[in-house]
Amino acid sequence: MQPEASLGAEGSNKSLLAELPEAGLHAELYRLWSSKCRGGRLAGRRDFDPLEMPQLLPHLTLFDVERDPLRFRIRLVGTAIVAAMGRDTTGLYLDQLERIESVAERARQLTLDKTPFYLAGLPLTWTHRDYRTYSVLGLPLASDGETVDMLLYSMIFT
Repeated sequence: MQPEASLGAEGSNKSLLAELPEAGLHAELYRLWSSKCRGGRLAGRRDFDPLEMPQLLPHLTLFDVERDPLRFRIRLVGTAIVAAMGRDTTGLYLDQLERIESVAERARQLTLDKTPFYLAGLPLTWTHRDYRTYSVLGLPLASDGETVDMLLYSMIFT
């Protein structure tokens, strides 16, 4: 596990800590996730209590990772994300949505690399809403500490 690395826009590794804002929701979620990754093991979904992060919940989404073939089922979508998308995609698979190729590729990389990423100023191409850009923090979760079985994202729209 390398929590200090990030998947860049073209897939190149960059420092997560160098780019992550020192304050705000993404930084708060990263610190919480990092505090739950112990002994070189990834945190799992069961390590998080929604009551410890109520201000983050509207900006979070969870994907279940399915294998053989690798697919991502949207388990939870926060209210701020639903508002930005104009619909609730809970229960759908990522590959059922349109214009999400870059989102799907980052999910695949996050699953395989087990390395968090933070990207800011991304063009918002997968919704018809009036937002221009968004920032996203992607974090791998593993119920056994090793095999990524969920992805946790925070998203802020501007």
